[in-house]
Amino acid sequence: MVWRIARAGVRALTASAIVVYACAAVAAQSAAGEPEAALLARTAQLMHAGRLDAARDAAQQAVAAYPDSARAHDQLGFVLGLQGATDEAIAEFRRAIALQPALADAQYHLGATLWWTKQFDAARAPLERAVALRPAHAESRYYRGLVRKQLGDLPGAVGDLRAAVRADPGLAAAHMQLGVALQEYGDIDGAIAALETAVKLDPSRADAGNSLGLALINKGEAERAVATLRRVVEQHPEFGSARLNLGTALLQNGDLDYDLGLALKQQDAFEPAESALREAMRLDASMPEAPFTLGVVLWQTGRAEEAVPLFREALSRRPEYAEAHYMLGTIFKQQGNTEAALKEFHATVRINASSAEAYTSIGQTLNARGDRAGAAAAFAEADRLNKIKADSQAAIFAVNAGLSLMKQGRVAAAIGKFRGAARLAPENAQAHYQLALALRRAGRLREARSEFATAMRLAPYLRR
Repeated sequence: MVWRIARAGVRALTASAIVVYACAAVAAQSAAGEPEAALLARTAQLMHAGRLDAARDAAQQAVAAYPDSARAHDQLGFVLGLQGATDEAIAEFRRAIALQPALADAQYHLGATLWWTKQFDAARAPLERAVALRPAHAESRYYRGLVRKQLGDLPGAVGDLRAAVRADPGLAAAHMQLGVALQEYGDIDGAIAALETAVKLDPSRADAGNSLGLALINKGEAERAVATLRRVVEQHPEFGSARLNLGTALLQNGDLDYDLGLALKQQDAFEPAESALREAMRLDASMPEAPFTLGVVLWQTGRAEEAVPLFREALSRRPEYAEAHYMLGTIFKQQGNTEAALKEFHATVRINASSAEAYTSIGQTLNARGDRAGAAAAFAEADRLNKIKADSQAAIFAVNAGLSLMKQGRVAAAIGKFRGAARLAPENAQAHYQLALALRRAGRLREARSEFATAMRLAPYLRR
C-alpha cells in the first residue's frame, strides 16, 4: 500500500505529506478557528511521531466534530492508509473529494492509493485532476506517470516522469521509474543516466540498482553491470531478479557465445554464473529467465541433457519464450533429432519473426533432411534479417560517431554521420533526432523541423 511501502523515495512522499498536513492545520487555525485546527495539527504531529493509533483517534475526532471538513476526511484517509486499511482510506478520500473537489491532496491521495491497490483505470481520473490542480506537484506527476505506463501510454508516462524529476530532482523513485520507462522505449543511454541518478540519490534502492545493471547488460557494458549487480546482491541477498541478472552479466563479461568449444575453454567463468542462477531459481520459482539462463550455462559446459529440462521448465513458466524454443531446437539438432528441432525453430520464428539465427538453423536442418528448396528460402530470410541487424548496428555506430563530432564542433561532418544512420535504419528515432539537433545548430531550420517530426513520430517522448 502506498503509505506502508518500505522503499526509499516513497517514504519521502509520506514524510512530505505529513508536513503538508501540518501546514494545512496552521491555515485552518487562522481561517476556521482553534478546535479543528488543533485536531488537524495534533493528528499531523502524532503521524510524524509514528503513533498511528493515536493519530487515527485524533483524525476520527476531527471528522466527528467537523463532518463537512474535506481536509479532516482526507487526513483520516491518510492515517488509515498508513495503517494498511486501504478500503477505508479510499472511502475517506472519496468523501473529501465529494465535499471539496478542488482539494488537490485528496485527489492525489486517492489516485496513489488506487494505484497501489492495482486499480489502475480508477486511479487515472483523480490523478489527472490532481495534476490539473497542481501541475508542479512532483508526486502527482510521478503516480500519473506510473498509471499511464501501466495502461500502455509510454510517451505520456515518460513525459510525467520527466516533469516529476524536474519538480523534485531529489525524488529517487521518479528517476528510477523514468529509467525503466526509457529502457522500454529503447533509449538505453537515457535510461542509464536516470538510473544512475536514482542509485546516487539512494544507494540502498535494490530495484534501481537491479534496473541499472540490466540496462548496462543491454548496452553491452558487462563489467559495469557485474559490479553494479554484485553490490545489489551483497546488500539484498534475497533479491532473486538481481541474482538472475548477475548470472547473465557474468556470462556476458566472459565474452562467451553459444559455441561449445569456446565455452569449454572458458569453463571457469561459468561457475559463479551457475551459482548465482541456482540461487535465483531457489528464491523465485516463477521466474522463467532463471531456468533458461541456467540451461544455457549447462549447455555451454557440455551438459546438454541436463539443460533440456531447464528449457522445458522455462517454457512452462512462459510458453511464448522464443529463446527457450530456440535452445531446445539447437540441442535437438545437435542430437540429430531433426523433426523435434524443426518444431522448436518454427515455434521460435512464430514468436519472434526477426530471429535470423532461427531461420539459419531451419535452413541447416532442412538441408540435412534433403529439402534444398525449403533450406534456400530459410537462408534467404536469414540473410535479409541479418542485413537489417547489421544496418541497425552500423546506424548506432554512426550516431555515436556523429555525437563525438558534435562535441568537437564539427557540425557538418556530424550531419553526414546522422544522415547515414537514418538511411541505414529509418526507424531509429535517435538518428533522426540527433540529425534534427545538428541541422538546427547549422541554421537549417526547415530540414530540422522535418527530422524532429519523424523522430517524435517514432518516439513521442523526445523533446525539441
